[in-house]
Amino acid sequence: MIRKTEGIVLRTYKHQDSNLIAKVFTREYGLQTFLVAGHRSSRSRSRHSYFQPLSLIEVVFQERPNRGIQKLSESKLAFSLNEVQTDPVKLSLGLALLEIFADTVGEEENPEHYDFVRSVVIHLDRSDSRLIQIFLYFLVHHTRYLGFYPNDQSLGKESISFELADGTLRPSSQGNRSSALLRSFLHSELLDLPHEASCQQILFSTLEKREFIKMFFDYYRLHITGFRYPQTMRVFAEVFGG
Repeated sequence: MIRKTEGIVLRTYKHQDSNLIAKVFTREYGLQTFLVAGHRSSRSRSRHSYFQPLSLIEVVFQERPNRGIQKLSESKLAFSLNEVQTDPVKLSLGLALLEIFADTVGEEENPEHYDFVRSVVIHLDRSDSRLIQIFLYFLVHHTRYLGFYPNDQSLGKESISFELADGTLRPSSQGNRSSALLRSFLHSELLDLPHEASCQQILFSTLEKREFIKMFFDYYRLHITGFRYPQTMRVFAEVFGG
């Protein structure tokens, strides 16, 4: 059956002399693996030059349910990105985002989840500052689709703590800044600055950022068997002091 959908390129691998294997999370058909024939040939190079991680593409393919790799019939860009694939900081954050996404989602389709990731990638591409806030927003709200979205029962108190085991924010005399940051991200939105509800309005120090990332990756590890610290985040930390 002929299928048409939009997707985001997660990973690509060279295959034989001139072909490419592309892992793509599609909006309507979930995770798919495509054979991009003749990718490196002079005839097809320009047509398939957008098969790189983070690309938002439209594909047409003949679905064969019993085959692990589907062959593309047509492909084109669905949305033109400006900087996220070339700017070093944006690219590093974008690749970390994709690594986490690819390692935590199943093969099933989820159009709402796809639209969420798509919006984060576009926002990262279009923003000029406070890019790490966009990544942290993804890290927090991605859990909504994984089944362990944090539950805020902090009642607006200043001193709060986050219980990793049950994913709950509660008032606590042993409150910490990471828990307060989490509450801020839970109640922020993916909006352009200077909108007061934008996740990019959330400010923190380098130390607070590191502590927050550690806490939330511990949360991921507790709820996802085999979850690993993203290799791309290690590179980002080494290069940009993250």
